[in-house]
Amino acid sequence: MANELNTLEDDQRKFVSNVSHDFRSPLTSIKGYVEAMLDGTIPTENQEKYLKIILFETERLNKLTESLLELNKYGKRGVMLDISKFDINHTIKMTAQTFEGICKDKRISIELILTGQTLFTNADISKIQRVIYNLLDNAIKFSPPGSTITVETTVKNEKIFVSVNDRGIGIPKESLGKIWERFYKSDLSRGKDKTGTGLGLAIAREIVLSHKENINVISTEGVGTKFIFSLPLCNQEDE
Repeated sequence: MANELNTLEDDQRKFVSNVSHDFRSPLTSIKGYVEAMLDGTIPTENQEKYLKIILFETERLNKLTESLLELNKYGKRGVMLDISKFDINHTIKMTAQTFEGICKDKRISIELILTGQTLFTNADISKIQRVIYNLLDNAIKFSPPGSTITVETTVKNEKIFVSVNDRGIGIPKESLGKIWERFYKSDLSRGKDKTGTGLGLAIAREIVLSHKENINVISTEGVGTKFIFSLPLCNQEDE
């Protein structure tokens, strides 16, 4: 029990440290630019540029706060799920379309390899859409220009498996067990992930687990990363 308490205390200390770091950085930036505008260090004609930076940092803080609140909700037992029957293939197509702009800018393509014209599951559609969004967002952040991200659905043993596979920087072996932790960012990702909260994968995992399903990762440094999660298969004729 003493070891468990020490581990819990270490986890809490690490969590508070990470929260403080992720809030302090944008707040320091905002404070510095506002003070520089007020004392005249930044002249009026140059203020628009720095106001845009302040807006960007404010949006980052807002995103961080919303993600924290969402993750806290999933952390409670008995989170409410709005279960319904829906076509996961259609949900994947619609979610992938939301990334068209950023993919065009980064010269990244998303390839969909979907089983059947339709593929039905029983789950909370809005939350599963968030899982797909978070996994695609993560894949795009760490994919090099000109590469392809593959999203695939397969069926096995009355389960649907959804995978998101990138050809990015990969995850170091020693970091694989930590990627689900709140705020965790590997040393390789910190330089590339300028806007992330470090909460996307933690939220995705909590959503999948709340459905009593599983999510896993396979990654090789310098080759790419594949996330795969399961959903229950629902026959088209089932109500």
